[in-house]
Amino acid sequence: MLNKPSDPESVPSLAQRLDAIETQLSSARRESRRWRAGAITLACVGVSAVVLAATQSTRTPDVVRARRFEVVDQSDKVVLLAGIGQHGGQLDVWGNSGKNALRLGANPSGGDIAVWNGAEQGVAGLYATPEGGRVEATAADGSSAVLRTEGGTPALLITDAQGNPRIAATTTPASSGISIRSAEGKETAALGATPINGGMIRISQEDGSIAVQAVALQHGGSIGVAARDGSRAALLESPTESSGGTLALFAPGGAETLSLTARAEAGARITLTNNQRLPAAMLEVAANDSAILSFLQGGTRVAGLGGSSAGGLLNLSNASGKGVIIAGAASDADGGAITVRSGAGSTLVRVGVDRIGAGEVAVYDGPGTRKRLLSAIAAPP
Repeated sequence: MLNKPSDPESVPSLAQRLDAIETQLSSARRESRRWRAGAITLACVGVSAVVLAATQSTRTPDVVRARRFEVVDQSDKVVLLAGIGQHGGQLDVWGNSGKNALRLGANPSGGDIAVWNGAEQGVAGLYATPEGGRVEATAADGSSAVLRTEGGTPALLITDAQGNPRIAATTTPASSGISIRSAEGKETAALGATPINGGMIRISQEDGSIAVQAVALQHGGSIGVAARDGSRAALLESPTESSGGTLALFAPGGAETLSLTARAEAGARITLTNNQRLPAAMLEVAANDSAILSFLQGGTRVAGLGGSSAGGLLNLSNASGKGVIIAGAASDADGGAITVRSGAGSTLVRVGVDRIGAGEVAVYDGPGTRKRLLSAIAAPP
C-alpha cells in the first residue's frame, strides 16, 4: 500500500529553515564568548595567588616561637638543639661523631658553659656561682686548672690527676701569694706579699718544714736557712734602719756560733760563740781602720791582738778582764814595749826602748811606786 503524501502546509519552506540555522549560530557565538571571559578571569586569579604566596614565603618573620628547635645534618642527625633545660634555656651542639661537644645553659646562679672532648670527658667549663664565677680546664688524665672568685677572694688552683692541689694562687686586699705543694699535700715553695713589709719567698723540705725563707722587713730584708731538723742554720738580714747587714750561723739545735755584723758608722765585727752561747772570739774593724782580735772566756776579754796606725798591740788579761801583759809599739820611743801588771792593775815590769834607742828594763814594787831601772846606752855605729 502506497504511503500517503504529506500535507504541503506541514512542510517548512527553505527560507524558514535558513532563518533557524542563523539564529542557532548567533546563540553559539555568544556562549563561546562568555566561556572565554570566565577562563581568563580564573587564570588571572590563579596567577595573583601564586605571586602573593611567593611574596609571603620570602618575607622574614619578626618572631618565631617554639619550645624546641632542632638542626639536622644530611643524615638527619641532630647537630644543634635549642630547648628548655632544668634551670632555663639550653643549647646543645653535637659533632659528626654524634657525641655532645658543647652545652650552653643556665644554672641557679646564672650562666653555664660545658665542653666535652671526643671521649665525652669534660675538658672545660665556665659557670656562675653564688659568690662569683668559676672557670675550669681539665686534661685527659684528670689534672685540672681552676680559676674562681668564690668567697670574694680570686684564686687559681691547679690539681694533679688524683685531685691533689699542687699550685694555689690567691689574692686579698691586704696580700697575695702562690703556694706549690707536693703530691702528699705538703707545701714545698711559696711566693707572696706580706701586708706591711713587702714580699716573701719560702722553700720547704718534702715534709713541709721550712728550709729557706726570704722576707722583706721594714728596714731591709731577711734570709733564713734552716737545718734538716727545722732549727735555724743561717740568717742574713738588715735588722734596723741605723745598722748594716748581719750574718749569723747556728749550730744544730739553733745555738748561734758565728755572727758577722756591719756597723752603721763604719767597720764590721765577726763573733764566734761557744756552747754556752757566749762570745769566745771576736774580730772587729773600727771606723779609724784599726782592727782588734779578741778572745773571751765567760764573756770576758782575756786576750787581744790589735793593729792601728801606731803599730801592733797584744793585750793579755786575767779571768777578771784586767790586763796583765801588754806588748806593742812604744808610744814614747822608736821601738817596742812589754808591760807586766799585777792583778790589781799595777805595773811590775816594763821592757822597752829608751828615747835614745837603747834597751831598758824597769822593775817596780807591788804598789808600783818604786822601781829599779836597767839600761844600756846604744853603742855608736
